[in-house]
Amino acid sequence: MAKEFLRVSELNQLIQDVIHAGFPQPLWICGEIQGFNRNRSKNHIFFELVEKDPDSKNIIAKIGLVLFAGRKAHVQDILRRSENAFALKDDIEVKFACSIDFYPPHGAIRLIVESIDPIYTLGKLAQEKQKLITLLKKKGILDKNKQRELPLVPLRAGLITADDSAAYNDFCSELQRGGFAFQLYLRNALMQGSKTEGDVCKALDELSKIEGLDVIIITRGGGSIADLSYFDSQKIAERIAGCPLPVLSGIGHEINISITDMAAHTYAKTPTAIAQFLVNRVQVFLDELEEKMEQVTEGAQEKIEEEKQRLKNYAIDLQDNTRSYLKGHGQKIIRLQEIIRQRSVLLLKNYSRSLADIQNAVKRVTRACLSNNCVKLSSYQRMIDNFHPSNTIKRGFSITRTKDGKAVKNISSVHLKEELVTEIADGLIISEVGRIKKMKFQIPNDN
Repeated sequence: MAKEFLRVSELNQLIQDVIHAGFPQPLWICGEIQGFNRNRSKNHIFFELVEKDPDSKNIIAKIGLVLFAGRKAHVQDILRRSENAFALKDDIEVKFACSIDFYPPHGAIRLIVESIDPIYTLGKLAQEKQKLITLLKKKGILDKNKQRELPLVPLRAGLITADDSAAYNDFCSELQRGGFAFQLYLRNALMQGSKTEGDVCKALDELSKIEGLDVIIITRGGGSIADLSYFDSQKIAERIAGCPLPVLSGIGHEINISITDMAAHTYAKTPTAIAQFLVNRVQVFLDELEEKMEQVTEGAQEKIEEEKQRLKNYAIDLQDNTRSYLKGHGQKIIRLQEIIRQRSVLLLKNYSRSLADIQNAVKRVTRACLSNNCVKLSSYQRMIDNFHPSNTIKRGFSITRTKDGKAVKNISSVHLKEELVTEIADGLIISEVGRIKKMKFQIPNDN
């Protein structure tokens, strides 16, 4: 080279020439897609392909890719025509045919996607899924929830799905068509993307703590195998196995069964089908209940007829035996009637004499009591007459009262110049207090 130095653009151009010369044909590159989802709506999609450590799952290498608009339709057409169609998205492993390019303005190597091998991705998914199934079977994870007893009438259900999805609407519509009083507890959850696993596990934990729930349902709408691969999850399967309630699934795929389906107590292909399962179970219970009711009614009617006939037979036997008994004991009854009549007359006579004696005794006691009381009343009358104020006044005593009629009992109850009224046997003496003199009286001693 004549120059002692190169400009950056010249160096980058040389690198591009070397790369084109070294990699004249497209290469098949395998790796896991990252950063695709956020750019998928753009004409040219820039994303990365990464390689992860099999054990730690840490990224050990990555490279940038671009899917130009001109090749995007070609790649999507290949995916649509594959046996199990799927869409490109983050976190799936793919095999791309890529041209290796160096972009001089940025000094960056990038892979230009030319084509895709869908069989590789599907095979990888199937391989990983089969390894996981083998592991879960070995641990007994896939059978644990099936051992839970499914209620005969599962009317209270916890639902894990996206609340704005067709799966939610289809499921609820089918329950409503059933005409039963289902109570639904919705836990809105992410049903697609890298956060699906964690959110579904959390939803299972939350719903399993609600008292009174009969079952938990996990459901979502259809999708590609890659979309549904989020439900080929060891963590979700383990959460279902440890759930205290029966878990039903309707992931929404007609062909493949997800690991979530396999771990569930019962699964159906679609949200509508799993709702029909619940409705049918309640209907079967009601049908069996109605059938048993008919059997009980028929049995009761037969028993009633048998008892009616038995009672009729008893009535006839009782009537015959009673007639025979009465006929055999007729004379005895007549004798007893005569004895009862004679004894009744004798008892009445005895009681009449006793009553007469009692009546005479009562009369004697009553007369004695009246006589004694009359004597007492006479004594009381004499005492009343002796102590009556009018008789006392006749014996020379008098009663002095104040103007307002109160009897004067002591000198403290009168005042000077106060008018007093003195009552004697034949009239009243009205006087005025001129002097008050206190005296000491001594009651004379008869001795």
